[in-house]
Amino acid sequence: MTIAGVYLSPEGVVFGADSTSSVSSNQGYHFFDFNQKLFEIGEGSTLGILTWGLMGLTAVSYRTLIASFSDDLAKAPAATFTDVMQRWIDKFWQDYSADNQITRFNTLAQKMPYGQSPNAQGVRTQEEENEYALLQSNLAVGFCIAGYVSQDRTPCAQHVIFAPGMPKPTPQVIQQHNITWWGIPNFFTRLLYGADDQLLNAIQNSGKWQGTMPDLQQIALSNAIVPTCTLPIRDAVDYVHTCIYCTIKAIKFSGIPQVCGGPIELAVITSDRKFRWVRHKTWDAAILDGGT
Repeated sequence: MTIAGVYLSPEGVVFGADSTSSVSSNQGYHFFDFNQKLFEIGEGSTLGILTWGLMGLTAVSYRTLIASFSDDLAKAPAATFTDVMQRWIDKFWQDYSADNQITRFNTLAQKMPYGQSPNAQGVRTQEEENEYALLQSNLAVGFCIAGYVSQDRTPCAQHVIFAPGMPKPTPQVIQQHNITWWGIPNFFTRLLYGADDQLLNAIQNSGKWQGTMPDLQQIALSNAIVPTCTLPIRDAVDYVHTCIYCTIKAIKFSGIPQVCGGPIELAVITSDRKFRWVRHKTWDAAILDGGT
């Protein structure tokens, strides 16, 4: 799981993410706290990429794919930001579709669900049904690319989600003056708005609320403690960091698994400057965390 987001304004874009990644097994999930989810696309670049969900393909890492993508852009520069995003989708889709895990999911998906004519040919076994559900849950992955191209310094951001069993996705545009989150934003949503979707749905379904869901959402929004103007870029860095930090601490003291944590990574691209790290893990970060 992840807490990752971008803040987009006319001045630039701020990226932020935690560092926890999870590996599933028959014993449950094992967590690593020093994964990288935020990358510069190349070196001295005006583009960055943020990822969440599935933390890697079987045969190739995201680090390698992003480096190869930057090579492609160096050889044939993109004319528009939209072109950058579409070229990433085309490139990643080829490897994603061919991945062993996706191939296995597609094989299982062609069978009928367990329970329909048990033990018959073409029907998933109980073990296959469990495997199918696990793959369906774990193989979705999202990316957000943000920054600008050399021909146009206007900061832009688009995001896309790849999911097993779904066709090649199309990108979604992120509007300026906006902060967008992926992963598990419930905790700081409660802090900023007083409620998250889960709580609002519980109130709506309790039978004690007589209004509509939009009415309930409006009440929550009217009491929100969120910025009412476009933030200066350094304050936007603080805002992104605060939301990630609050999420990590809330999860630490909750009863749920530690799905977010580790060092917080932050980067910024402004309309006059290229990609810059604000906070970035050193290569000995995991060693230092062990105290030796």
